[in-house]
Amino acid sequence: MLKRTLAVALAGAALATIALAQTVPPMPEDTKAIRMSGVGLTVSNLEKSRAFYEVLGFKVASRVPATGAAVEYLMGLTGQVREDNLVVIRQGTVQPGATTFGRVNLVVPSGRKMAERVAAAGYKMDRPIVDGTNFIRDPDGYQIELYQRPAAPAAPAKK
Repeated sequence: MLKRTLAVALAGAALATIALAQTVPPMPEDTKAIRMSGVGLTVSNLEKSRAFYEVLGFKVASRVPATGAAVEYLMGLTGQVREDNLVVIRQGTVQPGATTFGRVNLVVPSGRKMAERVAAAGYKMDRPIVDGTNFIRDPDGYQIELYQRPAAPAAPAKK
């Protein structure tokens, strides 16, 4: 009897989930996201993290508040808030290791050169530096992937 009750309950829940999923209306054009603008990270030391991201080539595009002691920086590669994919760093409490977030992907022309730059600035590497894509961590333990796109395929030889 218990098995049958459980099976009926699970089937009902599955049907309710399907019905709920089918009631979500299509996304109107004036509501669709335009692009992902970036990621937000809570950091334990705002200035230490700002310095780390500056080593990677990020520039402070904006700060909150505009005057007084900063509690948040909006950082991008061009310094233009409306054009960049941003890393937003905000002062707060971080769990040791910051391993539950995933990672920030940064496209770079040379993963080795950027990793060497980060190491030269005094930051520790997770792994040995290699040609191509490298992985580093910011001061709070967030993983940063220095993604080097594969070389374009060679053009076929002309006959």
